[in-house]
Amino acid sequence: MEELRELDKLRADSLITDEEYEKQKALLIPSKSNATTTYNLLGLGKAVSIVAGLSSVVGLLSLIAFSNRASLLTDIKNGNFVSWSDGDNADSFVGAVIAFEFLIGIPLLVLLIIWAWRATLNIEAQGHSGRWSRGWAIGGWFTPVMFLFVPYQVISDAWKNASDEEEINSGRNNFWLAGFALWWVAVAFGVLGNITNADIDSSIDDAILGDIFYAINGAISLIAGILIAVAFNQMSKRHA
Repeated sequence: MEELRELDKLRADSLITDEEYEKQKALLIPSKSNATTTYNLLGLGKAVSIVAGLSSVVGLLSLIAFSNRASLLTDIKNGNFVSWSDGDNADSFVGAVIAFEFLIGIPLLVLLIIWAWRATLNIEAQGHSGRWSRGWAIGGWFTPVMFLFVPYQVISDAWKNASDEEEINSGRNNFWLAGFALWWVAVAFGVLGNITNADIDSSIDDAILGDIFYAINGAISLIAGILIAVAFNQMSKRHA
């Protein structure tokens, strides 16, 4: 670099002091921290919030669909008349909701992983560190047992360490805490519903109970999606 050679010559000729030399050199050669890539998470955070909001809508639809089918099955159990078309429509509604759950759930998971990775890089660029390294920002979602708490801690640390202010660092984002916890509660009810309905020889009581579990899953997913949407809006603004 021509400018750096000129600067070295000025110091060699004693035309500038060592202190002035270091200041000018720092301007010409970016430090490691300045060269580290950082991300503005506003756009990505908005995408997470939108998809999380859509997951809430799907949760509401799930609540309606499975409650409706459980009601029809209860009528059948009690000997009340239920038309073939009503039963077929109820099954079609449930099938459509399940498809939408996959179409929304997978993009939401991908966006959360990308956000966690970039947020971890941001705090590392500031000289901060969380409880887990950047690799766990991705790996934590796929490691058995650890996916129950590592993703929460990675994102929680990104929230706490996004600022140098002590009073901010000491707090936690309660929307993210509640949203993440309810997300797993919803998953648990979904698993219970799947187990209850898994046996092809299951009774009508099992089918009703399974749909009730799925309906509870939808209700909790509705709340969890809203909380996660609010949390990522807040956290992305702090990183910006």
